[in-house]
Amino acid sequence: MDLSGSASTPRFPCVSAICECNSYARILPSHITTAFQKRALVTEEKMASPLDYDPKFPRYWSEHPRDKVFGANTNAFSSRFSGFSICHTIYHENTMLLATRHAIYSAAVSTEKTATFMLLPSWNKKMTTNPYASLCRKYPHICKFLGTIPLNQLQYMKVPFWNNIQIPLSKHSWELQIIAIWNTKGRVCLNAHNKTGSKNLPKRSPRQSGKFKTYIIIPTKQP
Repeated sequence: MDLSGSASTPRFPCVSAICECNSYARILPSHITTAFQKRALVTEEKMASPLDYDPKFPRYWSEHPRDKVFGANTNAFSSRFSGFSICHTIYHENTMLLATRHAIYSAAVSTEKTATFMLLPSWNKKMTTNPYASLCRKYPHICKFLGTIPLNQLQYMKVPFWNNIQIPLSKHSWELQIIAIWNTKGRVCLNAHNKTGSKNLPKRSPRQSGKFKTYIIIPTKQP
């Protein structure tokens, strides 16, 4: 596996105004992050900012060094991903590919329980053309496509700081793919955790012998 280059510190690419509108301003609703916390033991959020990170997670990463004053760790690529985390990066193709590559490399070499849950847009329903999806398919023992949050159930949080009149925040037109990138220790730990708690799952949630499935994102709508 030649993914060692992902451990280096890449320069974050510049994004166009349109891409920025569709990426930096997209914030996951709290019911989804809560589900990841409870069902996937997530305690860290990669590639966030002081304005959009979920405070329920003890640690988060920002690309801006100045955000250290707000408690952020900086540059998620400067060290290997470890533990249980979510990564909802900007919707920039190169950045999403770098993040996926780094997560795969981290899971492959980590000796700790490691699972990174990538939340990536699906521009087409089968995700056949996305480079990060193609990369995941090369490592099926590390990457697991858990499910998709469909367009009609994907409700981003309102963005209180978005006040750009020239570039209005557009309505999203994509689904959100959930991909688990984990090592054996991380997968076994989560399977055991969800098998133990499966008796308390809603009836509509899928169950399969304790296997870690897409019920981590239920409910899909805010209460």
